[in-house]
Amino acid sequence: MANDIFVSDEYAWTASFGVFEWVVEFLLETIEDAATREHLSLVLSAGLGSVDLRGLPDAGRAQILRALRGPLVPAAESGLALTQPEGARRFTIGHVKVLALMAEDVAGSAGGKGAT
Repeated sequence: MANDIFVSDEYAWTASFGVFEWVVEFLLETIEDAATREHLSLVLSAGLGSVDLRGLPDAGRAQILRALRGPLVPAAESGLALTQPEGARRFTIGHVKVLALMAEDVAGSAGGKGAT
């Protein structure tokens, strides 16, 4: 079953549950906005299978975009899927990089609208 992160009206990132769960858990450890943290916790505990950044509070959305553009990929490279064979691990990290690229594009096109 696929799970989604809707980054913007243009971008939706789809991943397996394991990778999606890892990203949402990473965001929970990174994000400070209380309402956004509550929503991310609910997504995991209820197995909702999607996060829509467009509906989050501005502060939480901005924090998530910063996390996706910044520490997400290094965290994935250093700790994600360490039990996977190397080829699968590289594929998974590449897929996480796609999410980071989406966030970079959205933040760049926001032009100072709180997405940085």
